[in-house]
Amino acid sequence: MVIQCIFEGIVIGSILALIAMGIALIWGVMNVLSFSQGEFLMIGMYITFFLNKKWGIDPILSIPFTAILMFLIGLLIYKTLIRKALKGPILSQRLITFALSMVLVNGMLMLVTSEFRTIQKITFSGIIDFGFLVISKEKLVPLTVSILVTTVLFFFMNKTNTGKAIRATSLDKDAAELVGINTEFSYALAFGIASAIAGIAGCVLAYYYYITPTVGTSFLLFGLIAVALGGFGSIFGAYIGGILMGLVDVFAGVYFNTAFKYVAVCVLFMLVVSLRPKGLFGK
Repeated sequence: MVIQCIFEGIVIGSILALIAMGIALIWGVMNVLSFSQGEFLMIGMYITFFLNKKWGIDPILSIPFTAILMFLIGLLIYKTLIRKALKGPILSQRLITFALSMVLVNGMLMLVTSEFRTIQKITFSGIIDFGFLVISKEKLVPLTVSILVTTVLFFFMNKTNTGKAIRATSLDKDAAELVGINTEFSYALAFGIASAIAGIAGCVLAYYYYITPTVGTSFLLFGLIAVALGGFGSIFGAYIGGILMGLVDVFAGVYFNTAFKYVAVCVLFMLVVSLRPKGLFGK
């Protein structure tokens, strides 16, 4: 039972980690709290659903298309909304993505209604039974993709010149501009990458989870808590925070009560923040 709970917790945590890393990336670079990451995940799920329904494309195969499309949507949103909000007062910067999330949710409710949908045609299904652990192939997919995406993101941010430019911008915008870094490009790229990651999370989540316009709300809330746990601005911390959230969620639901798992998550958050106000990996 314990091993099974660990697996299930890591699966859920891997999705939360993808959401949290996008939030951490935007906050770390632009100092803007993205309340729209959950809705980007939701849009990714719908893109996956319609590709599967119309052409029978498996969610895994739809990842490249969804990631590119969500990246472009992220760039468009940055250019038309976020960039202008950054010139305004702090409150405007904080609330612009919250307003955007409301528009996206209600817009999708008008377009596709609140009907629950699921992916019908998937390549990987069934279970792998080890006796002490039963692995659902549908849930193995998001775990694998999460690990791959996280690895690629860490490599990009730490080993490429573009990634290093984004990190330099996050540390000191003025100093980065003095050495010739295009900080405006770094901002746009960071927002686009975060949107693409949320879209990928939507692709893999659609493998086993229901799809509805409001699905991103709970994932956004947990994603924000995961970022706070790991430390705002720390991508690695966001990933660890997401995994911890998933583990606490599952263990509390199994060993206590399903209704108690949200309380357990909040208790964990309060304990960590009381001991380390900047999070586990915050500076």
